[in-house]
Amino acid sequence: QISGLYIRKSNYETERRIFPYLEIGDLRHDHIDRVRVMAAERRPGHPWQRLSVEQFLRSAQLLIKDFSTGQEGLTLAAGLLFGKDEVIGSLCPTYKTDAVVRLRDVDRYDDRLVVKTNLIDAYDVLMGFCERHLPDPFVLEDSVRLSVRAIVCRELVSNLLIHREFTSPYPAKLTIDRKGLHTENASRMFFEGNITLRDFNPTPKNPSIANVFTQIGLAEELGSGTRNLFRYSRSFMGGDPSLVDGSTFFATIPDVVGLLTGGDASARQKPSIDDAILGLASAVDSFTLAQAAEAAGVSKRSASSHISALIEAGLLLGEGSTRDRRYRRR
Repeated sequence: QISGLYIRKSNYETERRIFPYLEIGDLRHDHIDRVRVMAAERRPGHPWQRLSVEQFLRSAQLLIKDFSTGQEGLTLAAGLLFGKDEVIGSLCPTYKTDAVVRLRDVDRYDDRLVVKTNLIDAYDVLMGFCERHLPDPFVLEDSVRLSVRAIVCRELVSNLLIHREFTSPYPAKLTIDRKGLHTENASRMFFEGNITLRDFNPTPKNPSIANVFTQIGLAEELGSGTRNLFRYSRSFMGGDPSLVDGSTFFATIPDVVGLLTGGDASARQKPSIDDAILGLASAVDSFTLAQAAEAAGVSKRSASSHISALIEAGLLLGEGSTRDRRYRRR
């Protein structure tokens, strides 16, 4: 509690704590190489691509000199981003993310995952967990299909990993239950209360970690992620997000439309039907209603309603009379 009070009252960022005996050999060089490749793929000619490992760590502010003490070395952020699992366990023993699904067994859980690995791998593992347990509604924007599940989960997972207070023993949590999708994590509090777009004033809590995630495309620039949540949460589960900051940060995407309960069957089915029809349209010059129904594994009536929606969305064209009507990609 005393250390937490000190952190809140000072400008000290715990991610910048130097560990004098943490060495470059304690880091996973394959992950460092992977991050540099991802940065270059996102922005050709990225300066990280040409740097040595030590130069990269200095450029990313993961190998620093504290000019108030003269101490120089790798930081906690370096260990959390690239450390081997046993190194992370020694640097930050309480670090973990607990992911739980409670849809059928609400007293215990349907599925659970405890993540203690580096932040880069943790992002992939948690995104995979969300993809396994959350449906992806069919959403079009400017005639292009969007994965609103990927957009919303990306923002929640990256926030859960980046903007947490790593010195707190409070474990980060990701929960999928009948009420929606929730995350919570210890926070370095600058503001207490509900976050809205009207009074939103983004403040970086772990800027070195956030910078690495942003450079490789796993997070948005400061503030953009929150705006994405407010923009796409309604398309995902029918409601606006609830974001509450304090000593613990809480985020909730409410399941207003019953996507995870009563409405989940149709929500899961619709994307696969549309994808099957669009896949058929890409494979042949034109197709009939019967062929679409066969490809999607549904009745002609069901296929007809999906085709009508795809025509309205500008993805398909219908040609010919009712009896000989055929469809093709627009």
